[in-house]
Amino acid sequence: MNSNLEEKKIIAENWFESLRNSICSEFEKIEHIMSKKKILFKKKKWNAGGSSKGGGTFALIENGSVFEKVGVNISTISGKFNKEFRKKIPGAVNNPNFWASGISVVAHMQNPKVPAFHFNTR
Repeated sequence: MNSNLEEKKIIAENWFESLRNSICSEFEKIEHIMSKKKILFKKKKWNAGGSSKGGGTFALIENGSVFEKVGVNISTISGKFNKEFRKKIPGAVNNPNFWASGISVVAHMQNPKVPAFHFNTR
């Protein structure tokens, strides 16, 4: 595979990890400012199963003064589409390989009048 493409994949994966760290840090700062407690994210790694390779890390903070629960999750996976699914994806019959990396953030506030939010990017 093109080494330039592989370099870009590494850059993207590292960027999502850096973004995750920045986002977690900001949530932790808000909790510290509002409660004077040091509430930190707990991180756990996971691995993709089956025919996929890769995995990710989910970071979770719970029971803060401002946030009831916040999840900041990153993942990078790769593999091959199964034969039936290849027919539904343009170009996948000739090249069934896939790669994806991304981040997802979900936050639920302690105050029930403040809406939750969710965003992701890949």
